[in-house]
Amino acid sequence: MSFLLQPRCQRVLLLGCLGCLYFLLCGCGGLKYTKRVQPPISVERVLAQLVEHRRGFEDLRARVSVSISREGKRQSFSANLLFDSSGRIRIEGVGFADIPYFFLAADPNRICLYEPAQQRLICGESSSQNLERLVGLELQPESAVAIFSGNLPASVSFPPLRGVFFRADQDGSVEFFSDSDQTWYRLWVDRQKGVMVRMETKSADKKPLLTVRFEDYQMVDGYYWPRQIECSLPSRVDLKIRYKQFSLNSGISDHAFHLPYPPGTVIENIGSLW
Repeated sequence: MSFLLQPRCQRVLLLGCLGCLYFLLCGCGGLKYTKRVQPPISVERVLAQLVEHRRGFEDLRARVSVSISREGKRQSFSANLLFDSSGRIRIEGVGFADIPYFFLAADPNRICLYEPAQQRLICGESSSQNLERLVGLELQPESAVAIFSGNLPASVSFPPLRGVFFRADQDGSVEFFSDSDQTWYRLWVDRQKGVMVRMETKSADKKPLLTVRFEDYQMVDGYYWPRQIECSLPSRVDLKIRYKQFSLNSGISDHAFHLPYPPGTVIENIGSLW
């Protein structure tokens, strides 16, 4: 008598074993797949991380490539960029053979644009309207500095007086209203790094103001720096900045923010500074 099962019996036995295994796993409370759900994101926790990140920035020297699109017309150029946490900016646009063709300086008090070819200096009060007139970006200079360094504007109060939080397993964002600047903020964050990857702002009546994407973060001296930033405004202005070379917190003198225009330059005023 042979103890080997016939092929047909082998198939029956195999099917029986598979049926028992399926019954054990599914019918008797065996192994089940459960989706891992992350805990909800707290507005207060996220803002604490972002405020801590903002404290790590003092100043920047950088070589950048800039692309600006206004109503379908695109302009690209390279620039040398300086700014610091007090809201001061100096941009030197350079062309062929690194010859400067414009200088922009801004701080919380005034904005000036100098064009060497025309020997023309345009100056006015520091405001989002004047910055838009000169470069097409409707932001306060100090807000521009904060955003271009991967931070929330300094005008954002902490903690917010009103906050709404979303679960991380939905879209990983938080939304809150900042009473200090009457603006709604919605942030997508990298909680491990404590930085923003996207920011949307709206007015108090929910009209879109600004969308910013932060990409390619790099750790520099303990600070996460976004090497590429893209901004979009409802006025059909898109701005992309790519940091090529940069140094952080090296100390920048006050003189470095001055514009190099010669005596006798014609000054045109915008706003009511003079």
